[in-house]
Amino acid sequence: MRTFLERSQPFWARVIEFAFYSFCGWSYEMVAEGILAGHLVERGYLHLPMCVIYGFFSIVVLQVFKPQKHKPAAVFFLSMAIVTVMEYLSALLIEAVLHRKLWDYSRWICNLHGRVSLISSLIFGTACVAMVFWSHPLLNRVLNRKKYCGAVFCAGFLLLAAIVCDAVITSLGIA
Repeated sequence: MRTFLERSQPFWARVIEFAFYSFCGWSYEMVAEGILAGHLVERGYLHLPMCVIYGFFSIVVLQVFKPQKHKPAAVFFLSMAIVTVMEYLSALLIEAVLHRKLWDYSRWICNLHGRVSLISSLIFGTACVAMVFWSHPLLNRVLNRKKYCGAVFCAGFLLLAAIVCDAVITSLGIA
């Protein structure tokens, strides 16, 4: 009989993956914007070092693609298209709800209203191939081991609580 921790682990493993890819996105943003600006630029909406949009997009892409069923070229082009459309729609939604732009590709060549650009789409396509064929399988092997069940549950719960608290604090303008 599987214990509660074993049954709930895939959810908590996805929370950890969400946080991991959100952190990777934040890191990418810090480097890319830092290079363009010539100095360190704080990125992200939350206080935590993460851009949650990357976490959301990664979960969507991982639901669409399974490494054993797709070829890297298909993952590259389809994920590039999916992420580009999601990024454009997210920019519209964020601008409508928050009344501000959280990113602006106006300085990048081949951009569409500063919300998406060809270069960022190519970068995201490449990152999705690396995620689907390399990092996701590696994380899955580690996070889905029974001996880490309790640790995955605790880490996932703490990460989710931290992200929710940070989102509430940030949205309310408390800190």
